Amino acid sequence: MKWCVLLLVSLSVKPMFAKENWPLTVKVLSTKNIEDPHGSFHMSWFGTNAGSLSNSGHAGWSHRVAEHAFIEADNGNSYELQPKNTKDMLLPGEYKAKIEKRDMEICEPKDNGKCRDVKFWVVAAATTVSAEELRAKDAPQTSVAVDSNPTGADIEVDGAFVGNTPSTVPLSAGSHQIVVKRKGFADWSKSISVQGGSIHLNAELETLAK
Repeated sequence: MKWCVLLLVSLSVKPMFAKENWPLTVKVLSTKNIEDPHGSFHMSWFGTNAGSLSNSGHAGWSHRVAEHAFIEADNGNSYELQPKNTKDMLLPGEYKAKIEKRDMEICEPKDNGKCRDVKFWVVAAATTVSAEELRAKDAPQTSVAVDSNPTGADIEVDGAFVGNTPSTVPLSAGSHQIVVKRKGFADWSKSISVQGGSIHLNAELETLAK
């Protein structure tokens, strides 16, 4: 009796979907029916002549259509998946998943709280790119030529060193802080907002008082 109580307690506190079993969270973004261009070859025999070695039959190609799922995972990657069973499909939403070699297995929750293991081939995978990254990539860059007097000063853009004067620095669209530094001189700084084109900056450095 004591062992039965302990067993019931351990089962009641153990989560149904252990994190170590399903480490990934995936979001189904869209699905699309895609036909396999290669298809598969089938042959069926439907007649035999009695007393003869000759058979009559039929052979041909069939093109299987499967619903591919396009998902985004919380590991920073996006995937195109093809179900191993063409009858399997995923509705838009979030699921727990795991990667096994070149395949992905997705936990499809059932009404009884258990998990149906749905298996997929990974057709394609790529690093997920956010909408902000896409906009930044497509936005025009600004060419900023930075000179100083005297030359040979350090150039910093948004706190990061990018070169020495004179230099031309490419900047993405938006606001930036340009700082020019040289030992023995006061720092020169300027805030700029760029949207493409080219800009020329000339930093007149002032000697520090001794």
